[in-house]
Amino acid sequence: MVSFIDNTPGFRHVVYSLNRANWRKNLVAIDFDTDRTAIAYGAPPKGLLLESRLAHVTAFIKADLEKKGIAPDLFHAHKLTVEGLVAHRLSNQLGIPYIANIWGDTDIKFIAARKDMAAKWRMIMEDARRLLPCAPWTADRFIADHDLDPAKVEVMLPIVKQENFLPPVVTGEARIVTLFNLDQHKRKNLKGLLDAVVELRRRDPRVTLDIWGRGNAETLCDIDAMIAARGAGDYINLKGPLPQGAFETTLNAYTGFAMPTLRETFGMVFIEAMLCGLPVLHTRGWGIDGIYPDDMIGYAWDHSTQADIVAGLEHLIANEARLKESLTTLAGQGAFDQHKREVIVSQYANILETACADKVRDGSLVE
Repeated sequence: MVSFIDNTPGFRHVVYSLNRANWRKNLVAIDFDTDRTAIAYGAPPKGLLLESRLAHVTAFIKADLEKKGIAPDLFHAHKLTVEGLVAHRLSNQLGIPYIANIWGDTDIKFIAARKDMAAKWRMIMEDARRLLPCAPWTADRFIADHDLDPAKVEVMLPIVKQENFLPPVVTGEARIVTLFNLDQHKRKNLKGLLDAVVELRRRDPRVTLDIWGRGNAETLCDIDAMIAARGAGDYINLKGPLPQGAFETTLNAYTGFAMPTLRETFGMVFIEAMLCGLPVLHTRGWGIDGIYPDDMIGYAWDHSTQADIVAGLEHLIANEARLKESLTTLAGQGAFDQHKREVIVSQYANILETACADKVRDGSLVE
């Protein structure tokens, strides 16, 4: 949210950053800058006592706004199933509208885990002035599962670090790369990717995989052991953090990017890899699915079958030249412009103006 706040100066952004402290009961609030307050609140993990503990947070924010003489025009909930509970209660108490982001994976988990709160989730979604999923699949799923009015749902893509397109290089090789926070290797399904590379290597001895990313000491040992257990040390390489300033040029030299995640809210690295000229293997129904046609950007893995990862890698390798040409075509058509900071920030400002249509432009916004 920092990028959105910093780039919409026509509004006064009053930020309350909520941070759960597991198995605590108290609430601690610290003003760390002008209109910036960090709140640590005690609550069990996995959504237990979620509504009751957030009621204390709501009461604090309401009192703090009154104490500081701040009369907001709009509340913006960062996450539907957490901050959305606070925004909904404040909206009812103060008569002020709210909008809410939907973060696919996390919000789906909370809604599934707390089926007893189904009526509350419905009220939050129905009463929001705008719902902002960060990917097309999230919008489609929430509209279908919760019978939402499509007119109030607007996809707002996350801002990615890489904005400019680097023309691809056709390697004619079979060099696959993956990049992520290595501490999340289970979630990113590194095991599935390793198994697929080992299987494909039996058919194509050119195949290699480089694994980039930071991880703690235990993680690095675990991944190294996973590679050794497969006898793949000659062609699967644990590379560590990317050198500073070498992101684009390093990725550009590969055949394709693969990260067959089991669940993924968005996955900015997929977009950044494409902007580095790489076709990508991603997960159907999650992450970036629905933003671009699969036959132009790479391969959408069916996460119900391990064999489809192998098929996806084969597809990236066999169709490298065509897919990289398709990426170049998309770039030439301006298709990647939707990820640029100025475009997304402009969209966010328009959303705020629409949500505050009956308010003055320089009103306060509480997030």
